[in-house]
Amino acid sequence: MGAAGVLLAVATVGCSAADASDDFSDEPIATDMQEVRAGTPGGGVGTVEIGGCTGTLLGRHMILTAAHCFDSSLGTALSGIVSTRVSYAHDGGTWSCMTGTPANDKCQVKRDIFVHRYQVGWDAKYDLAVAFTSTIGGSFQNVTASHAADGFYTGELSPAEPYRLYGRGYESPSGTGGGIMRWMEDSLNWVGERHFVTDAGWDRVCSGDSGSPYFLRNAGGPTKWTFGIHSNRDDSGDACAAEGDKFRGMRLTPFRASQINDYRADRGLPPCVHPSASSTDFWVCL
Repeated sequence: MGAAGVLLAVATVGCSAADASDDFSDEPIATDMQEVRAGTPGGGVGTVEIGGCTGTLLGRHMILTAAHCFDSSLGTALSGIVSTRVSYAHDGGTWSCMTGTPANDKCQVKRDIFVHRYQVGWDAKYDLAVAFTSTIGGSFQNVTASHAADGFYTGELSPAEPYRLYGRGYESPSGTGGGIMRWMEDSLNWVGERHFVTDAGWDRVCSGDSGSPYFLRNAGGPTKWTFGIHSNRDDSGDACAAEGDKFRGMRLTPFRASQINDYRADRGLPPCVHPSASSTDFWVCL
């Protein structure tokens, strides 16, 4: 669906009042490399595998993901060079390496990327990182602008906002398979100023889903506008969340948009902009 159709379909219900019972403390989800366990095949719409996490490709120059994915590689630094593998998910199991050969498979060699992030640690309210090539102003390989998500959404969200979440670590009790990008559809349970909460149902987040994009979804199906980043979930000690566990995402807000543009300027890239004067909740990044 094009941007115009999406703009008409986006919910503009105001945020709900904070519910202290849902605004619980942030506990970590492991980010070690785990086999994708099972679920419903998905992929595309700008979703990438970045190290042991998941991210969103915006344009050919930038990936959004979770800050805590780089705690082990960056330590306490908020920016720097990280050596990792970055692969684009064309569909459930078809990939392209974005930082070198091979062009039609996952990366086999770690290569340098440059990462900016907001925080160190697990707080879902601030769990944002952006990744670029190690060359200032460079673009990722083996992808075109058509591979990227349409952009990101910074407007209001409803506590019942429907979404589609992509990730490299989903489990579904009836599914099988490994190394496949997965997706799930659900709706939010609670929305705060900086983050949101939803429950784990039949499909669940697992190790490797940190940084996964939450995409808007309307009556016509999923869209290609991301509004949040998966941060963490109840730490049950297992690779995947238990059914009924809560998990948290970080909202993309106007402040986040300005922060992302500051990071882009630092890398010699043009700012993300509104697709039109009437679409101020949406941002497109070239």
